[in-house]
Amino acid sequence: MRDFPGIMQPPFGGGEEQNTGIGALDWGEQEWGTHRFHVRSLVQESIQLLAKPEKVVVLGAGNHGDVDLPGLAVHFQQVTVLDTEDNMLEEWLNETGGLAQSRLKSLTRVDYTCLDHISFYETFEEMLMNGVSGAEVAGYLRDCVFEARRNEALPHLNKSFSLVVSSGVHTQLFYIDALTQFYSHIERYGDQDIRLIMEALAYLRNNLMTDYNGLLLSLVKPEGRVTVWTDMILLDEDKKWIAEELSQPREDRERARFLFEAFGKYGMEAAVVGLKDLHDRLRPEKLLFRSWVWHTESGKTYIVAGLSGHPRS
Repeated sequence: MRDFPGIMQPPFGGGEEQNTGIGALDWGEQEWGTHRFHVRSLVQESIQLLAKPEKVVVLGAGNHGDVDLPGLAVHFQQVTVLDTEDNMLEEWLNETGGLAQSRLKSLTRVDYTCLDHISFYETFEEMLMNGVSGAEVAGYLRDCVFEARRNEALPHLNKSFSLVVSSGVHTQLFYIDALTQFYSHIERYGDQDIRLIMEALAYLRNNLMTDYNGLLLSLVKPEGRVTVWTDMILLDEDKKWIAEELSQPREDRERARFLFEAFGKYGMEAAVVGLKDLHDRLRPEKLLFRSWVWHTESGKTYIVAGLSGHPRS
């Protein structure tokens, strides 16, 4: 992946993520140096660069509480939260009341990719169960790019929001679920068929990443901003040296250059494709780039990248 020009000031912090869920009313306001601290800092910087904060939408808030939703309700007249699955937000709102309940609304089972519109998962499963040839399955997967684009995920919300926030969605879209489906039937296929299907899955995934970015941009009002973060590199034993290198004293641009080289070599492809595409679709003026180390409760550690800017005309 090519270097990203513009404002690159990636702070790196440690600390464990403290996630007790929406029901516990813990939004991380008192945390410092954690994943949620860095998310909150990026969102606050983005809000400060808005001429007129009116409405904000958060995609992927889910149950994990990375985004301080009550904090957003202080700054915006309306906070809309979208998720692909049911979550606890409505229950929390009913229990809490007050300003948050009056300004927040939750929409669940949102089909970001429009694959549900074309019954993708059912059709894919049926083809795999029936042992359809790898070439035919691959052809279907590639055709799904164009079939999905015949639909719009959220046409009624076009150009509705001053700030559009995407919370860790890129690496969760489609690919993990599709791979799980395929692996449950992989014994039916030989090496050549497996290669064809895997290449087609990657092709569909990459197009869904750029289409998801298009969805984010479609929701923004003129002069609004898009703010995104996603896990980029899983720091297993072989890659922990990356975080150690980044902790060394360096100039910001030197650190950023090292980081983007690492993204290109070791980053999760869905995240790399998504972040690079979105960067190219944002204006360089007042562009924010941030990165940090995320220690999850599961014991895994990631390098996370955050990006915020105004869409190009």
